[in-house]
Amino acid sequence: MFNLGFFGSHNTAFAISKDDKLLEVVELERFMSLKNIGLWFYYSVKEPYAVPIIHEIKKYFEEKYGVVEYETVAWNSIAHDHYKIFPAKQYKYIPHHAAHAYSGLYQSPYNNALIVSADGGSDEGFFNVFIGDRRGGITKIYSGKRDLAVPYGLIAHYIEDIRKEEPYWGNLVYAGKLMGFANYGNVRKDFVDKLYTIYNSGDGGNIPNTLKTIINVLDVSYEFRFTGQDAKDLAASNQFVFEQIFEEEITPFLNEYPSLPLILVGGCGLNILNNTKLAKIRNVFVPPNPNDCGLAVGLLASTIKPIEPMDCTYAGPLVWDRKELMNIVHEKNGTPLDTAILADYIASGKIIGVVRDRCEHGPRALGNRSILCNPSIRDMKDTLNAKVKGREYYRPFAPVVRLEDVSKYFEWEGETRWMSFCPKVREEYRDRLAAITHIDGTARVQTVTKEQNKFLYELLTELHNKTGIGVLLNTSFNIAGKPILNTYKEALWVLENKELDAVVLETFIIHKEK
Repeated sequence: MFNLGFFGSHNTAFAISKDDKLLEVVELERFMSLKNIGLWFYYSVKEPYAVPIIHEIKKYFEEKYGVVEYETVAWNSIAHDHYKIFPAKQYKYIPHHAAHAYSGLYQSPYNNALIVSADGGSDEGFFNVFIGDRRGGITKIYSGKRDLAVPYGLIAHYIEDIRKEEPYWGNLVYAGKLMGFANYGNVRKDFVDKLYTIYNSGDGGNIPNTLKTIINVLDVSYEFRFTGQDAKDLAASNQFVFEQIFEEEITPFLNEYPSLPLILVGGCGLNILNNTKLAKIRNVFVPPNPNDCGLAVGLLASTIKPIEPMDCTYAGPLVWDRKELMNIVHEKNGTPLDTAILADYIASGKIIGVVRDRCEHGPRALGNRSILCNPSIRDMKDTLNAKVKGREYYRPFAPVVRLEDVSKYFEWEGETRWMSFCPKVREEYRDRLAAITHIDGTARVQTVTKEQNKFLYELLTELHNKTGIGVLLNTSFNIAGKPILNTYKEALWVLENKELDAVVLETFIIHKEK
């Protein structure tokens, strides 16, 4: 039996299973190379392209897996009845936050959990709490009225250091930038009081109204932007208020269910500062795809209810132009990959792009579409931000480390497979790992085992043996404004036009032409 989960608004995705096993997740942004793109309602493709795109995905699954008919198509945020383009015995609508909750529960290792789903608004509001039972599903126990996501992100619209965007697009990209910038400032009571007023205004989910409230409460104009220390303090105060309100909302449930682990989903699950704070008081699980790109997995999980956790880390497709690999290797004088030699390149300061195997699913999974370099080189962060990624100066980069080494370098015990938490870098390693140590001494660490990603694990082992430091700087293989790439052609463009030194394509390496 084949089943399908299909979510159609921004961050559209399709998740397919057979015999209750996840086969693949196709994120539309990586299918079309358009970041955060959806089919309808919010940041959508131009009409009349939505329906032809669905037919292309349908054809892709038919040719790859031989699917003729689905047992169930579970859907959300689809215009008209276009989910019926996929032939099925039955069609099932699942609400937005329920789909988030299913996604978190069935990717987690837990049989029972407290699930918090918070984002910028949907057919189920903004802030929902569920009890999850792996065998029985989910039960909603609370629906809050405050939106934490839209106000949080739109504060960035008034900060000079953050690249200004059109608000509807900015609402999807501002929050991640604010998190990195918040650590540069100090919490100020005058800002805190005003921010509480903004969050409590009742404008949740409404971007124009939220902008008006921000303007009125902060006594600024639409074009005004805070600069200098004021900007940094506003960002820090915004993060503080976000965390305080989140804590206010969930504390009654943490007290009522003291033995249950906590699952965080929805766009607010991407707030690693808040995740890390909560992880100090409760076992916390955050999947690699807590935002809306993970809804297709949740929709699918609501149908198949798998007993074993769904591993979505590398559930994406192979590169779209895989058939061109050997032509590219021949034309570009590629050579077989030698991990030991690659470790030498990286140790010497080379920046390497990696495109191997299947694509990651979700913004917190990395390893197969990565840019890798040596975090011991102090100016590496600035080089990557300015000359490769095209990002703002203050944005940090994440380290990847073997699971058995994580507590050697970081104040953390156990697995953090996805970049969902930011423990402190141990003080004795902060200078030696300068490129991944943020201004507050933290790092968004990712652990890896040989079973999870043999290539990364063996490369880290080689680097440890050669340099004594088994840590890599690992950032997504994309440039500003673009999603993580999924073609060799795009990887070669970055090699030729940015300050990359080489790209690894599957089991080959291609160096920049002199």
